[in-house]
Amino acid sequence: MGRVALFLVIGLVFSSVCFAEDAAEPAATAVKALTVDEAGKIPVTGHTIAADKNIRDWTGVAPEQENSAAVSNGEYIWKDAAGDDAGSGSYTYPLDKVLKKGADLKEFRVTFDKDNLYLLIRTDRPGDWWTGFKIVGIHKEGAAGGTEVLAQGDMDEGGFDSGTFANLKVAPALACQYVVAISSSYKGRIYDEKGKVIARKEAQPDDTPGFKVDDFNWNAIEVVIPLKLIGVPQGASPAGETWKFIIATGQQDSDVARRVEATQSQYHGGGGAEVNVNPNVYDLAGSDKATQEKELGSFDPNAQEGDPKGFATIGKSFLTVNFGSK
Repeated sequence: MGRVALFLVIGLVFSSVCFAEDAAEPAATAVKALTVDEAGKIPVTGHTIAADKNIRDWTGVAPEQENSAAVSNGEYIWKDAAGDDAGSGSYTYPLDKVLKKGADLKEFRVTFDKDNLYLLIRTDRPGDWWTGFKIVGIHKEGAAGGTEVLAQGDMDEGGFDSGTFANLKVAPALACQYVVAISSSYKGRIYDEKGKVIARKEAQPDDTPGFKVDDFNWNAIEVVIPLKLIGVPQGASPAGETWKFIIATGQQDSDVARRVEATQSQYHGGGGAEVNVNPNVYDLAGSDKATQEKELGSFDPNAQEGDPKGFATIGKSFLTVNFGSK
């Protein structure tokens, strides 16, 4: 009887864990898979989200087809392909078991209300709590100005407040008014077009009010961004506007993008250039594997470290979100 009771307890614990995992998944009701262009023409009506280590309030249903989008229950949803996290095509992960995965983008969601922009970024689950590094560039159609370099940072200064150190830029047509970077499971920065930090999340008293970052199960990060921080006037909303999002995922090291080096080692992935000029990201949203590998491989291997002229340029890997009226 004791042995039977033990098996029952183990079974109940296992079932509880499985239920907790499954509870985060929306109902498996099929929705039409759309291209980036098709989804970008459908207004997203939006709804409120709480960043609270629980993603049940993301109720939209993702498309079954990989590398496709859907607009469902007031959310824009991109479902990324699994196993396309090879950077420019030859990237490998570090050898350390904690760092052997975690940068393969699975899903990106956007919604909003009158006060906030809400993002959900899902990747494969890392080997440990050492979660990845995420970059979200925001390009507002019709807006003046913007940066092509995604908040690189000063090589002499270093640190998350300086930039992302991802060696990545976008084409002029995608120049970003804001860049959001997420590190670990609860830290974030928002940079303006000059690369200056305008919002900080660090679980410290000086955190920017309203800017929230929290995780679910290490692999799903919820982000809440007050609209007033990203140029939307108080009392207004992005309703009627079209924004493009550039999403890049990699690994983090001291809260900036972990370098991908030429040779794989315990703490660094391999397949990059001899000099650190290649992008330090493994996956992009909005394009197929061949396109993203071509874009991530567009860097100049002869450029000097930290020189944006040699950075890989993203021109086709992006998502278009049409904000509907609230």
